[in-house]
Amino acid sequence: MAKIRKLSVFHIGIYIVIFFLVWSIRELIIRPVFLDSLNEIMFQVMESSMKLLVWTLPAVLFIRYFQGEMWISLKEMFTNKPKWFKDAPMLALVIIIPFLQAWMSFGKITIHQDFVPIKLIETVLFVGITEEMVFRGFLLNAMLKKMKLMPAILINAALFLFIHYPFWIYQGHNISMFISSSFTVLLLGALFAYSFVKTKNILIPIALHMKWNLLLAIFYG
Repeated sequence: MAKIRKLSVFHIGIYIVIFFLVWSIRELIIRPVFLDSLNEIMFQVMESSMKLLVWTLPAVLFIRYFQGEMWISLKEMFTNKPKWFKDAPMLALVIIIPFLQAWMSFGKITIHQDFVPIKLIETVLFVGITEEMVFRGFLLNAMLKKMKLMPAILINAALFLFIHYPFWIYQGHNISMFISSSFTVLLLGALFAYSFVKTKNILIPIALHMKWNLLLAIFYG
């Protein structure tokens, strides 16, 4: 019988602290250097590569190493079959909200003048995969073995929100933008977490995340 490797709340906390520290340094210090020295295509390649190395690869390794401490296994989260009819409202909600926000912000729904298709490689494809593998595939997956459902979802959504702060600081968000963006991302984090719990399939929150980022890129540039 294979030995179950223990993953305590303390270990999860250490991972979160190190991960947030490394990514904050990357967003606030390393990003500006690469942004000034690389063209758009090379910058997107660099962005995607760093996401895979810092986010996805460690998350997958942790899930495999601590598989006995996960709510569901790595294989199950990719093979469990969701019930599409029951999950349709979640998909519809993620699609409808950006349309409403764009209409409220601009008075119309149109492609933003700053929209750059090449950015979709990183902001849609890689962000959807990398962020969901860390926050739902690993962290929420581990938390669900340590605590009840609602606290796990709320903590996970809060952590998902906090990882956005370094980038917002880099962008120079003002207080009102911080508040409105925080509310939206917190809600999305809870929705993505709930979709993972409900379907036990990581591809669902990945798809939801990709759809959200795609519409956001189109409407807001």
